[in-house]
Amino acid sequence: MARDQLAVVQRLAERHEKEAGVRLSSAQGALASAESQLKQIVDYRQDYHRLATGDSGNVTDTHQLQAARHFLSELDKIAGKQRSTIQQAELALEQQRMSWVDAKRRLTAIDKLRKQRKKEQQVIDEKREQRALDDLFVVQQLFEKRAFVAEGGV
Repeated sequence: MARDQLAVVQRLAERHEKEAGVRLSSAQGALASAESQLKQIVDYRQDYHRLATGDSGNVTDTHQLQAARHFLSELDKIAGKQRSTIQQAELALEQQRMSWVDAKRRLTAIDKLRKQRKKEQQVIDEKREQRALDDLFVVQQLFEKRAFVAEGGV
């Protein structure tokens, strides 16, 4: 009975570990996506900065420069928010990683316990079988001795 209960516990631990792995993978994807978005923002900002500062060779008036500076400022704010999002995603990833490691550790411990219990049960079964063989041998010796005595032996 205990063996069946341990099997149920192991199946639950396997499911928990698998779910933790899925959450970990999702957190990794969210971090990668946030980093990709930040890269896009930074790249766009650099391109726009070159365009706005006249690096492109076009002449721009002061009104366009002010508008460009304001837009660059907005892009900086967006990039800052995205960096904050990345930090949150990194924290979430670390939490999911710890959760998965914990689930994996539990699963390994349960698996180890099941193997230990199985080995212990095998030893008990082998001892029981050996006792039965020993008892059979003793009974056989008694029958042989009785048969010998009944035949007129010493």
